[in-house]
Amino acid sequence: MKKAAKLKKILLISALSIVALAFFFFSYTLRVIYQDVKATCLKAQREYEEDCVNSLIKLVQSDKKTFRERNTAIWALGQLADKRALPALKSLYTGKIPPKESFSQTLSQYELKKAIQWCEKGNATSWMYRLPLSFPFLKLF
Repeated sequence: MKKAAKLKKILLISALSIVALAFFFFSYTLRVIYQDVKATCLKAQREYEEDCVNSLIKLVQSDKKTFRERNTAIWALGQLADKRALPALKSLYTGKIPPKESFSQTLSQYELKKAIQWCEKGNATSWMYRLPLSFPFLKLF
């Protein structure tokens, strides 16, 4: 009997540890995504002096920016999932996604497709950007 109770205790502690670890990694991943989107937004806003979405749209449409910068802005617009970005994203989307794309040599049709889908239907992380910046969950790390 004591062995069974001890085994149950070990299993419970193991299960709780796994849940805690999973929560930590999930929280950390969300925080990293949030920070990357915020940094991309702030960089665009410094240059275009508009709100985040409009600044990112201008960056995506600029021929003076590198493909990598534009692709990063496309990704950020997808994360934000704001419908205002749809016309700009759709104007750049050809519908032809090559098997392999270089982020530094072309606009990513794959990223454009994802960003369009997320702007139309939402995504798993867009709720983070609608919360006040003081939201405690985002200050964990």
